[in-house]
Amino acid sequence: MQKINLDRSWEYLELGFVNVLNLTSSEYEWKKVDLPHDAVIEKERSELNPSGAGEGYTAGCSLYYKKELILDEQWQGKNLILEFEGVMGIAEVFVNGRLVAKHFNGYTSFLVDITKHVKFDDKNIIIVRVENTHKPSSRWYAGCGIYRHVWLHIGGKVYIKPWHLHVQTRAIENETAILEIRAVVVNSVNEKVKGVIKFDVFSKEEKLILSSEERFLIGKSEEKVIAKTLELKPFKYWDIEDPYLYKIQATIVCDESIEDSASTLFGVRTIEVNPNEGFKLNGKPLKLKGGCIHHDNGPLGSASYDRAEERKVELLKASGFNAVRLAHNPFAPAFLDACDRLGMLVIEEFFDVWHAGKVSFDYHLFFDKYWEEDLESTIMRDYNHPSIIMWSIGNEITWGVGVDVDDDSGYSIYSWCERLAKKVKSLDSSRLVTAALCAIPDDYKRLFAIIEEGNYVIRMLKQEADVIEDKWGEFSEKFSRFLDVVGYNYKVGRYEYDRYKYPDRIICGTETYPYTLFINWKQTIENSNVIGDFVWTAIDYLGEAGLGRVSIEADDLKSFCGSYPWFLANCGDIDICGEKRPQSYYRDVVWGNRKDPYIVILPPQVYGKKLYFKPWAWEPVEQSYTFPGCEGMPIAIHIYANADEVELFVNGRSLGKKEAGTITQFKTVYDTIYEPGVIEAIAYKDGKEIGRDKIETTGEPLALKLVPDREVMSSSYGNLCYIKIMAVDKNGREVVFADNRIVVEIEGVGELVALGSSNPLSTEPFVSRERRLFKGHALAIVKSIGKEGEIKLEVLADGLDGAQTLIKCI
Repeated sequence: MQKINLDRSWEYLELGFVNVLNLTSSEYEWKKVDLPHDAVIEKERSELNPSGAGEGYTAGCSLYYKKELILDEQWQGKNLILEFEGVMGIAEVFVNGRLVAKHFNGYTSFLVDITKHVKFDDKNIIIVRVENTHKPSSRWYAGCGIYRHVWLHIGGKVYIKPWHLHVQTRAIENETAILEIRAVVVNSVNEKVKGVIKFDVFSKEEKLILSSEERFLIGKSEEKVIAKTLELKPFKYWDIEDPYLYKIQATIVCDESIEDSASTLFGVRTIEVNPNEGFKLNGKPLKLKGGCIHHDNGPLGSASYDRAEERKVELLKASGFNAVRLAHNPFAPAFLDACDRLGMLVIEEFFDVWHAGKVSFDYHLFFDKYWEEDLESTIMRDYNHPSIIMWSIGNEITWGVGVDVDDDSGYSIYSWCERLAKKVKSLDSSRLVTAALCAIPDDYKRLFAIIEEGNYVIRMLKQEADVIEDKWGEFSEKFSRFLDVVGYNYKVGRYEYDRYKYPDRIICGTETYPYTLFINWKQTIENSNVIGDFVWTAIDYLGEAGLGRVSIEADDLKSFCGSYPWFLANCGDIDICGEKRPQSYYRDVVWGNRKDPYIVILPPQVYGKKLYFKPWAWEPVEQSYTFPGCEGMPIAIHIYANADEVELFVNGRSLGKKEAGTITQFKTVYDTIYEPGVIEAIAYKDGKEIGRDKIETTGEPLALKLVPDREVMSSSYGNLCYIKIMAVDKNGREVVFADNRIVVEIEGVGELVALGSSNPLSTEPFVSRERRLFKGHALAIVKSIGKEGEIKLEVLADGLDGAQTLIKCI
């Protein structure tokens, strides 16, 4: 089917429930908006909002969206289907005043056939009602609105159903890829139709390399699967280093004229697992270096721009990740497209809840009735993405309900596990099925008590291996009957034990704490049946506010999340503006991606004080050697290094060599006195220098510096440019203690869509042109308005010289 984007020229209202027929009256003042749109990110946060810390104290919304659609006369007699990639909230779709669809899952895409509801002699009015005032409805920031793309599919009388042109690699034989092509063809007329469907395969370079035809006869008003086996020789594998993509185009010809066509990208790759070799991609063993991420785009809220989704994958790749777990719901197609192009493996998860909820108004209210529809639509939509290696049927579904009896009531969690796993396999037998299992309630209570005692890394793992009363073993064994891979959340201490107790079980560390990375990865490497480690989280996110907080006051950590004004989880390797945090550099060292040592410093303000951690937290260290007014105070200098030993120099004076490497878990600490100047760390292996790192004390902030992620970009509507804003001293060095207020001005063919920082406690709105620097940084996000020309961005600051940059749109 022809596919047309409908993102432009919508209007919206924030309004309670009204009769849709009355919305055309002049009493309502509609606001113009282009999609994607998240209305919540525009609203003020408040500690009184019932969404609470989970959703970052954000407000709920009740919205109406309206679009006038004039149809081309050439489309008369054709089939017209709307595709909504995602509407956050309970959605109702009206066409010309008639209710034509409802949808209850904000993360899953849905199709609406509007063929019988439109007119060609006048404009059509599409109205979408979005209800998301019932709070809390999520455990993290969700947003509200039509936050992903909307499309119009136009197909002939006989057409290929959207999302239903699939390619599967059945086998690799004698350097030949055996491909099975399946297309669901729909006959919308009341008579039998004969035709031909032609399949053309194109290389990445757009060269036709394979062609085949299949004749068909389809009955009146029938849906029919047409399958064809093709042999591709020679072929190139899709893998993480060379993500080679082919394109297949299917064309329906009836009475010697083209009736419909569809195309999709696909990759040729094989996946398998076994307890002796773990995960294998294209026959080669591979450990998954993974991270969990939520769906939001930081300062953009939940608004899903293609460039924002692509940038997330770029950041992950640049930090050494080869796999990502989509927590805990399906993501936008643009994110998966980027994973395909850039070579990122994906665990796509369907649900955070099943029949039992985790907050008052989450998806458990609708799960029983709509789980099958949502699961099927996701698999059909995403079937061809070679990046997807596993489907996860659920996340921590025992959380809040415990482990129930394995019975035939229909509401046993084991019964649901079996039902979902079998459904997935019936739709896609080519991928692995997993679920992320959490610690059972007693484990959580003991774990948090141990963490409060301190030294939680060693103590936690010791307690995790305590199997005297093996409740975990009992319930995980019942789940594993239906899973290809068993997801372990925060159960690293079980890996070695379960490798012997359950010799056929394949394990994936679907969530692990960042601070225990060394042990997480050591256990992953040493146990062949553990296929990978996924940190919570790879990129920081909105909501679950204060999950990764650190304090010198024990009372600050008594609640699971932080009190207002906490907004960010504060636990990601990468912050919401795309900057690597210290834990990310430590990961580089542990994973072997960084040869040079990396210096971070525990500031004098907290030196010697007892620090209370949430288990997702990281020490409050920074790569800064500038502490005004703290001269002569003690500090702790941490050096991350994969080396035999390291040596620290302070203003050219050696503080001696110390052990490094695995014996110190790649962390070496020097206690010294702060004296401004230069510190330098040198790493040695076998007595030879292998790398060094250096930090200088900076001067006072003098000016701003702007660094766009690109200076030339496509002028297509909705394209984004990310501009890093930083304070620098007279020598151009970043000044991390700067917190000056900045103002952004923009001219030309672009719009400022967000201005943010990674301050987890800020109440400043992302949609403002003003905010304060945080640790010397801010981020401006500029959107192309669909015209060629230049975008001029100028940033002014209190007490600093301003700066400007130009971005060309071509």
